[in-house]
Amino acid sequence: MEKRKRRRLFRDGIIVVISVLVAWALAESPFIDRFIFSLDGFYILNSFVVGLFFTSAFTTAPAIVFIAKLAHIYPPYVLALVGGLGALVGDFIIFNFIKGHISEDVSYLFSKAKSKRIKHLFEFRFVRWSMAFLGALIIASPFPDELGLTLMGLSKISPMRFALISYTFNTIGIFVIASIARAV
Repeated sequence: MEKRKRRRLFRDGIIVVISVLVAWALAESPFIDRFIFSLDGFYILNSFVVGLFFTSAFTTAPAIVFIAKLAHIYPPYVLALVGGLGALVGDFIIFNFIKGHISEDVSYLFSKAKSKRIKHLFEFRFVRWSMAFLGALIIASPFPDELGLTLMGLSKISPMRFALISYTFNTIGIFVIASIARAV
C-alpha cells in the first residue's frame, strides 16, 4: 500500500510537470490564438470550458494561459462569471471523485500518527471551519483545487455551501488572473 501511494504521487508529479511544460509551449506558440479565433463568437463556451479546466492539477497551467489570452478579447468580468460556473462543475466532479478517497487517505494518515491529539482536532468546529476557509483560499488561487477540495471535504461542508464557496472563489481567482493579464 505504501509503495502504491508513493508511485501514485510520483506519477501525479510527473503529470503536473508535463502540464506546466505544455502550458509554456502553448503560451509560446500561435496555437491558442488560432484556436480562439476559430471559435470567435463562442465566448460563453470558451469561458465555461476554460473555467472547467482551471480546477484540476493536470490542467490548471494550460487553463491559466488560455485565461490570459482570452482576457485580451473578452471582458474579465464575463470571463470570470462564466468561467466560475465551469470551475464549479469541475470542482463538483473532482469533489465527488475525491470524496470516496478522502476517508481512506485520512484513516491511513491517522494510523501513522503517533498521537491521538491530531484525531481529536477534527472534533472542533473552529478547526473544521478553518479547513473550509483554507480550502476556499486554495480554490481562489491559481493552484490546483484538489487540495482545497480535500480540506473542504474534511470539514464536512454542506453541498450548498460548497457550491457557493467554489463558485465565488473560482470566479475571484479567474477575475484576478484575467485582470492582471489584460493589464500587462
